[in-house]
Amino acid sequence: MRRLILKDLKLFFADRRSIILTLAVPIVLSTLMAYGFGGIGQRNESSEAPVLMVADADQSISSAHLIQELKKLKEFNVKTSSVDSAENEIRKGNLPAMLVIHHGFDDSLHAGKKPPVGFEFDEAKFAEVGILKSVLIGQLTRMIGTNYQIKQLLASFDAHNPNMDSPSRKMVHEQIVRNFSFVENNQSTESFITSIPLIAKKKNSPGLIQAVAGVAIMMLLFSVVGMGASLLEEKQEGTLKKLLIAPIHPNSILFGKMMYANLVSILQLVVMFLYANLCFGLDIFHHPVSLVLMILSTAFACSAFGMLIASFAKSQQQVRGMSTLIVIIMSCLGGSMIPIYFMPPIMQKIAVYTVNYWSIQGFFDIFWRNRPLWDVTFLTRILVLLIIGAVLDFIALQLFRKNIFNLA
Repeated sequence: MRRLILKDLKLFFADRRSIILTLAVPIVLSTLMAYGFGGIGQRNESSEAPVLMVADADQSISSAHLIQELKKLKEFNVKTSSVDSAENEIRKGNLPAMLVIHHGFDDSLHAGKKPPVGFEFDEAKFAEVGILKSVLIGQLTRMIGTNYQIKQLLASFDAHNPNMDSPSRKMVHEQIVRNFSFVENNQSTESFITSIPLIAKKKNSPGLIQAVAGVAIMMLLFSVVGMGASLLEEKQEGTLKKLLIAPIHPNSILFGKMMYANLVSILQLVVMFLYANLCFGLDIFHHPVSLVLMILSTAFACSAFGMLIASFAKSQQQVRGMSTLIVIIMSCLGGSMIPIYFMPPIMQKIAVYTVNYWSIQGFFDIFWRNRPLWDVTFLTRILVLLIIGAVLDFIALQLFRKNIFNLA
């Protein structure tokens, strides 16, 4: 039995693909996910604070003072903007939420009335919005909530004691202020903040979009690598030599493989979204032209990636081992496994270098943000995917000529 165990161990360590799948992949995946999720609620001094956009429509001394107090907080990186500009950034998906100090804020504070403060947000980023809001409400309560509630208590006391003489009234007022203690709870702190979902709930929930788009792209990347590796299989079986002898240009063989990968990629995405429509109610017919363009550009970029990975390797075993690690890293960084807004800032910056990021954001533009076909941001995502596909296909062609045809 000892010899059998030693024999199996030798075979295991001799197989690089098994080592990668068994050891390297879990280590890399757990590291990325731990870093991604650990960046929330556990920030150290060197971590970048989340951006809190504040729009001051009141333009008063009180609103300016509130903004200055917010800028002193370590929990936020406070930036100011106009209401229209900030709302536009939220609709684009660049901001999760903003604080709006409406007109009449200063007058309301002095009159002891409810201060007009709004919190506008994108429900697609519910986790980030929830964390931002919970911290913000506590800070706003400390800054303006206590003053507001004291004045409410004094006004209520005066209404119930209209005949009290001025000296007695003044003494009671001072006692109320001294003895006032604010009890922090969600019900009382949110009483003076109006929450407005700028991008409200729709038929297509953000969780459903994230699940369908993220999984579809990740699985497509695994599929296209296998399609690209079929050339290596044909080389090992001797089929490639017969094709090279045939009266066709070698480039036609490569272009044929690329077209095959593109067509199967398109089919896989179409089936995935049709299934999501039938089983989960995903509305895929609201912007059909935009959806078709995004599917075509995603399939083009993903199939080019698969061809590139296959062009580097000299055997199918190398393709499988290398592709598993690369696809998992890309999917984790690009938003297929962890939503982008969960990630620390450094991971969000790296995400833009993955196919997953541009595709997932494009599908969110269609299903959640309802961007029209001619929207510049949406067209930019299409263009980036097409450029990625063209560049990767060009590199793959050069490497296939060098690594495959010369060794056939």
